[in-house]
Amino acid sequence: MKDYLQEEMGRREEIIDTIREVFRLYGFEPLSTPAVESLDVLSAKGGDEVHGQIFKIEGGMGLRFDLTVPFARVAAGTTFAKPFKRYCIAPVWRREEPQKGRLREFLQADVDIVGASSMRAEAELLACAAEALRRLGFAKFRVRLNDRKVLNGMLDNVGIAGDAHTAVLRALDKIEKQGAEVAKAEMRKAGVAAEKIEKIMAFTSMSGSDEKILAECKKYSSEGAAELSELLALCKEYELECELDLALVRGLDYYTGPIFEIDAGPGVGSVAGGGRYDNMLAGYGHGAPATGISLGIERIMALLSEKGKAEKKQRAYIAPLGKEQYAYAVKVANELRANGICCELDMMERPIAKQLQYAATIATHAIIIGEKEQKAGTVKIKDLQSGKEEEVALSDAATMLS
Repeated sequence: MKDYLQEEMGRREEIIDTIREVFRLYGFEPLSTPAVESLDVLSAKGGDEVHGQIFKIEGGMGLRFDLTVPFARVAAGTTFAKPFKRYCIAPVWRREEPQKGRLREFLQADVDIVGASSMRAEAELLACAAEALRRLGFAKFRVRLNDRKVLNGMLDNVGIAGDAHTAVLRALDKIEKQGAEVAKAEMRKAGVAAEKIEKIMAFTSMSGSDEKILAECKKYSSEGAAELSELLALCKEYELECELDLALVRGLDYYTGPIFEIDAGPGVGSVAGGGRYDNMLAGYGHGAPATGISLGIERIMALLSEKGKAEKKQRAYIAPLGKEQYAYAVKVANELRANGICCELDMMERPIAKQLQYAATIATHAIIIGEKEQKAGTVKIKDLQSGKEEEVALSDAATMLS
């Protein structure tokens, strides 16, 4: 867990604002849930691996490890017009080893659709996430697709008992981060015979055209293959390029159909991921089809920081030369803020030199106000980077700074 100081927190809020704007553009509505949930609920929905990562609280409670489980609880017990599209941007907690772009407390930005069984829901989620990433400055990213029905069908065909599926899927989920040999070792540890491991690895490493991969998928689940085929076609309508990746698993146990991840750069891995979880709401009494995707704010921030320091946004510091000009300085601030210009007033009654020294640390422009400017109804605007000064009418100041 970490503290976020001014500059980093400012960038974080800009990212959140951009993502929220896109979520609303796509028709998603806000819905918030508590940080604390019943430990029984969290453990049952996340599986054994997640159970060990939950921050436990006295009284049989725990901090949420994602935003999907608490949302499913709410969605199952509340009447919404279907489909219901919600978004939530909030912190979650996992007791796992911190690494680049991954902390024990981290922020997720989720969009979910409840009530739609069509792959149109998945395509809308992927298009929404991709639009948010584009607006954040990512020109290129990979959208990877797979389907849990296909994976489960393949494991059944190989001869893996149903109760052993979870262990094998968790092993496969380690391929990308830890390599194929680690995945094989995990499967051997789970009691999977060597010949079965080779068949599983051969399937998950398969490459080629979409047609070739879909034909192979159909052998194990015609329904899963049909979902992937439909989703690929719909994503093309959104001008979104996707690729089939049979090694994609997604670690959580609650996925039932299509699963997907978006990679936006090397070194950090996936910045967004999700899938269909049709069975989860039924566990709370009222079932409905559901699917969602989550964007990881920390990973996005890590990638953006590697691209270079963000350009400082326009921000003005209003520096009156004396106490007599402070009332006019307030008038200037009111005018600028009414026009959407961020500005700050002198709070310390410091001499102009000290004011400008401070302004250079927090602003792009200084607005200097003396007796002359006050009488004329003007302001002197100084670009703190170039040093250029210009006197303009107060009514023109906002336009010049925008």
